[in-house]
Amino acid sequence: MPHRLFVLLFGILFIGLLPGSARQFPDKIWHKLDSIQNYRTEFTYTVTLPLTDSEINYRAELSYRKNPIDTLCGYSYLIDYKAENDTCPYANFMAYDNGDYFRFDRDRLREYHHREDKEPFAHRGNNPGVHRSGLFTELFPAEISRQLKTFVGKKDCLVQFFPDTLVQDRLCDAILVNDSVKGELSRTILYTFDTHDGMPLYRETENNPGHLGSQTVTVKYSGNDTDTKFPSDYFGETNLLENYGEIFLRFREGTYAASDRVGQKSPEFSHKWGEHRFSSDQLKGQNCLLLFLDERGEFCKQALQIAESVSLQENLTPVILYIEKQPENIENRSGAIILEYTGKTAGEYGVTGYPTLFLLDPEGTIRFVKIGYSPLLAEELELAVRQILHDRPIQAQKNK
Repeated sequence: MPHRLFVLLFGILFIGLLPGSARQFPDKIWHKLDSIQNYRTEFTYTVTLPLTDSEINYRAELSYRKNPIDTLCGYSYLIDYKAENDTCPYANFMAYDNGDYFRFDRDRLREYHHREDKEPFAHRGNNPGVHRSGLFTELFPAEISRQLKTFVGKKDCLVQFFPDTLVQDRLCDAILVNDSVKGELSRTILYTFDTHDGMPLYRETENNPGHLGSQTVTVKYSGNDTDTKFPSDYFGETNLLENYGEIFLRFREGTYAASDRVGQKSPEFSHKWGEHRFSSDQLKGQNCLLLFLDERGEFCKQALQIAESVSLQENLTPVILYIEKQPENIENRSGAIILEYTGKTAGEYGVTGYPTLFLLDPEGTIRFVKIGYSPLLAEELELAVRQILHDRPIQAQKNK
């Protein structure tokens, strides 16, 4: 356990509480979190890496508004953040509002729209959907409430409440969570809340405590504000374009949307391929499948498997273009041409979401575009290939 967390817990456990108080969990805390309509705060977010004890530090501002009519999420948000070692001249941001999700980081702008492609928003297993996953999203009031309710109802999880105690010389209500998996402690989480207004003050999470690979994440809040009244379009695309206009202008490829490319000549590209280079000129005279993937995307693995299978079945030349680096342990059953760091090419093809798939005929004309993943992808792709071979017109496809 990191020294920092040990000191905090030592201070809590020996503050002089009555023995029974640690077992009485206060419903008022999550009721307060659930009742927050508008919320703005600034916070620092520090990740201490295992073994090296080196740190990654972020400074961020969070704006949040409860939105009960949005059954997909239940709230809207905007997070503006910057890592201390980030060399990009622009601040990063994540935003969600009524089925529209935007994210800019690592010099890349991604956007997803539920009306066009429902799959990235779907809840499956440990994936809560793109709009409720990623860095910082566990800090939203509704998500903190959800976490606490889950922990209290979990059999192999010990939740202790310490009211009116001191953490970092500040009076607060503290909650200590020891979360276990199959009897083994997997993480400890310390939450602290202001005793007067119930707002979060501090959170410290240690993952894999006691192991060499343990990782600690600390969050320190400042300036909690629940009186802000956000304009109606504050979290929407119009406001984002106004406040992050240069980012959208430079990184967005909406003018060259992938879905509008059917019938056009495919843009040329050339990328390093092992010790050589691969050029799109080498695809001439072949029916080709281009698949743009984000190596971290939940649905990209399924799309890759289908693309490989259909390529083998229909005698297509598959080209897999990863936005960054190819994941390890990729079998490449289809003998695909695998290219890395293809962000510039993705932009030229109008790719703004992953996976995105293109079918090219022997003349290099784009004959079919599939944006996103669906369980019917294999059938749609096979039908498109047959239409190409019989020279019938086809249309771009999006998930419905």
